[in-house]
Amino acid sequence: MRYSRNSKRFSSHTRHFIKKLGCKQNEQLHFILVHDAKNKNKRFSSSSNHPAMTLHKPLNLLERLTPQITLFSKRNKLIHVLSQNKRGYAVFMEINYRETRASDFKKVRAQFIDVDLNKISVHLDTKEQVKQMIKSIQSDPAELLQSITVKRNKQGQYHLLALRKKQRVAKLKNAFIKKFRSQIKDSMIIETKNGYHIYWVLQSGSVNKFVPIQKALAKKFSSDPMITNLSRVMRIPGFYHMKNPKNPFMVKIRQLGRKKPFSQEEIIHSLALESL
Repeated sequence: MRYSRNSKRFSSHTRHFIKKLGCKQNEQLHFILVHDAKNKNKRFSSSSNHPAMTLHKPLNLLERLTPQITLFSKRNKLIHVLSQNKRGYAVFMEINYRETRASDFKKVRAQFIDVDLNKISVHLDTKEQVKQMIKSIQSDPAELLQSITVKRNKQGQYHLLALRKKQRVAKLKNAFIKKFRSQIKDSMIIETKNGYHIYWVLQSGSVNKFVPIQKALAKKFSSDPMITNLSRVMRIPGFYHMKNPKNPFMVKIRQLGRKKPFSQEEIIHSLALESL
């Protein structure tokens, strides 16, 4: 019942998101479905049991309500997206525009960041540094941790990953919005399970300026530093985050933002982005 109720409640969010990005009716939209749930049995690869699906459809053929959306596979077979989402597939879309996945990008639709408040991720050089970091995290009375894992990479560095409980993530979400309210009041905000995707929709964006601005935004907001490439795909609203199938989270539009698109120069100056 929860699936059906939320799917109906947020059934227009996918369309609103795509239209807000300034996608034109004749433009081909590129999607990828990747299985969300973690495979607990290490003998099997999640990707081999649930292969990714590369899908596409022009906007003028896209259904208006999320529960009806179907997309074309590489062989032009129609795939019902919400059915795949309920089976555990996350739904991503390529934000910037190119005609095919093999062609060059023609348009930068938005500058955007991925704010993930679910984890503390650090790379350390020694075991002593790892011990000190764990001690520091655990001594913070505000932190509510689900788990801490440490793995050593081929270069000899230690990767410490601490996952927060949902109560802590909820508080950090509220704190983020409060802290950056003035900087994001005109942007489009998508709420995800562990944070936010924030978009500054562009008019006449330069492909050459995209990466430097992405890097500066990530630094400004302490967001994911990997969200810098032109071909980046992002979760889209109207579908579920399914890493925990027993507790699906509906990705949704929290704020559409202002009607007038941004220029890249406006973003640089209004946010005082460093070294640009």
